Amino acid sequence: MLRVAIVGGCGAAGSVAAAALVKGGASVEIIDRGKKGCSDEEVEVEGLWKGRLTVCGWSSAKGPYDVVILFTKAYDADGAIEDSVKLNAKLYVSPHNGLGPLELLEERAGSRAAGSVVYYGATRVSRCRSKYNGGRKVILGCRRGCDETLLRDLSEALKAGGLDAIVTTPEDFQSERWLKLAVNSAINPVTALSWDKNEVIIKDEIARDLAADLAAETGNVASQLGIKLPEDPVEATYRTARETADNCSSTVQDLAANRETELKYINLAVWNASVSLQVRAVANLSVYRAVEVASRWLKGRRSPCVRL
Repeated sequence: MLRVAIVGGCGAAGSVAAAALVKGGASVEIIDRGKKGCSDEEVEVEGLWKGRLTVCGWSSAKGPYDVVILFTKAYDADGAIEDSVKLNAKLYVSPHNGLGPLELLEERAGSRAAGSVVYYGATRVSRCRSKYNGGRKVILGCRRGCDETLLRDLSEALKAGGLDAIVTTPEDFQSERWLKLAVNSAINPVTALSWDKNEVIIKDEIARDLAADLAAETGNVASQLGIKLPEDPVEATYRTARETADNCSSTVQDLAANRETELKYINLAVWNASVSLQVRAVANLSVYRAVEVASRWLKGRRSPCVRL
C-alpha cells in the first residue's frame, strides 16, 4: 500500500488529494505544522469523500512515507521543505502555484523531487472540512530523474480516487507548468480585483478581456524562453474558469483569511522572468501592484465563497 503524507494540514487542495488517495487505496496521513501529537479526525470534502484520517504534528509524524506532498502556500514552502526532507521519504511532490517552490525542493531533495500541476478547485469551509468546486486534472512530472515507478503509482492512486492524473516527461511537465502559470496569472488577480468566483471571467466582459491579456502575455514570456505551451493559454484560462466556476481562487481565499497572497510567485514571477527578454510582462507587473494596493481593504473581507 502506498504511504502518503499530506503536508499543510486540512487545507482545501490537500484535502481533495487526500480524499482521492484514500479512495484510490493509499494510506494517508496529514501533517499539520501547528499541531502537537496525533489524533484521529474526521475529514470531509463535500462532493467527494468523508472519513477519518490521522492528523499529526511534525514531531509526531509516523513515517516512513513513500510520498510526501507539500500542500503549503508558496511563501511557506521554504520552512515546509526544510522540515519535510527530514522525513526521509522516497519522493517529495510540490503542487505549489507559480515559480520558486519546485526549484527550492529540487535543490533540497535532488532526484527525490517532483512537481504537480493541479486544475481542481476547492474551498475550505472549516477545520478539516472543504467543498470540492470542480475540475479533476492533475499532471505529475519530475525534472531530475526521480523514481518514475513511484510517481506512476501515485498517479494511479489519484486516478482510482476520481482525479484525472497523468505523468508526463520532464520537457512536457515544464510546458504544463507554464500553462498553469498562465492560467493562474489570469484567474487569480482578476477574481481578487472583481471579488468574485472564477465564473466572473466567463460572465463579465471586462474581467474576461483582462484575463485574456494576462494569460496571453504569460504565454508570450514562455515562448520567448523557448517553452512551447501544450494549449493556447487564453483558451486554457476560459476552460479552467468554466470547470471551476463555483470556486474562489486561492488569492480570494487568502485575502479573505487575512493572509499574504501568492501573486509574487505568479504575476511578479512572470515579470521577473521577462526582464531580460525583448518584450516585458508589464500587464502582469501592473496587476500584481493593483492587487497589492487593493489588498489593504480586501484583507479580512467576507469571501464570495462563504455561504450566507
